[in-house]
Amino acid sequence: MKNKLSILIFFIFLFVISLNGRSHEINTDFCNPDLFTEEVFDVKCSNRAIEFKSQGFPSPNHTMMTGITATNQQIPQIHNYQFHITRTPKITKIKEVPDSGAIGVAVNGIPLFDPATQGPVNLSTGKRPNSYKQGELDHCGGHAGRGDDYHYHIAPLCLIEDLGLQNIDVLKKPIGFSMDGFPILALGWFDQSNNVESDLDECRGMTDSKGQYFYNVKTTSDYDILSCFHAQPQKFAKDSYTMRKDKNNNDIVGDPLKFAIKSFMSSHLEDNQCDRMSGTLSNEVLLQTDGSVQKIKNQDGDIFYCNAGCYGMFFEADKSPNIKGRAMYYDKAVNNCPAGYLNDEQNNFVAYDGPPQSYKAPQSTSKKKQKKKL
Repeated sequence: MKNKLSILIFFIFLFVISLNGRSHEINTDFCNPDLFTEEVFDVKCSNRAIEFKSQGFPSPNHTMMTGITATNQQIPQIHNYQFHITRTPKITKIKEVPDSGAIGVAVNGIPLFDPATQGPVNLSTGKRPNSYKQGELDHCGGHAGRGDDYHYHIAPLCLIEDLGLQNIDVLKKPIGFSMDGFPILALGWFDQSNNVESDLDECRGMTDSKGQYFYNVKTTSDYDILSCFHAQPQKFAKDSYTMRKDKNNNDIVGDPLKFAIKSFMSSHLEDNQCDRMSGTLSNEVLLQTDGSVQKIKNQDGDIFYCNAGCYGMFFEADKSPNIKGRAMYYDKAVNNCPAGYLNDEQNNFVAYDGPPQSYKAPQSTSKKKQKKKL
């Protein structure tokens, strides 16, 4: 009797496990082009890798950059990404923790980054600042980085909403891939019965009923993607792009600015990609043409860029007896603007027109065309 009871309990246990497993069986049709959005092209698949390309822009209905309160003044530009996701992950015993860099790619061809900024490590916590908590991300969870590359630092909020209940919680399709080769899902985003938060390991991953390992983004704030890599991270992307230049032919790598972006508009005029971020500048010290400085509390204005002869951006001023701490100045060039571009400008920022200021890009380079591997 005791043996029969033990056997019964064992089969009940297997039955419960199988039910749980079926509810968490994910879609593994990773080579189906329909898995990706229209922004992805040239999808190829083999037993070794999934390959695809993108230009680094999300769907047009995703309003980029709005909602950011602390910007680096970078603007999303066209990139030429070639992604290579391994299909043979190499599981490691020691799990590598990412640090302020790329961790994967979303199914719309936008890179996924760790939440950390490139700011200094906090000595008490051992961590860098969180970009989401610092107000550096837009309403979709992304922003433009030092290379004018738009990317997400948290779960891609607008993309997940577009994919919807059917793809996310019914068909259980990935929203992206980690650079170690494993898929990233968002189970439980729409249907709480799929919530797997309590089942995740230290990397925010788990294995489904068929043995497929996957990561699952946090469905509530702070919308973390993954905490560590279950397998060895691989070089998964190549990228090429052209750096923007200022009027002195310096690469533009923006300085941080307390500028709340209320709207972002991009248009193509006379072979230029002209971008404008309108918003409110607060708590910044600005250098004036006469050499004095002025504390700005709340002032509306535009940051814009068309080309090296048509832009308005803030740069850090040289040190002087009048400047205590950091001061910025508004550099404005308008001698090569497309016809009529500034006609509708409503800008309260006064351009600095004093002695020339030196400019050293935080990550300057002498190459016109940049190439990098993620």
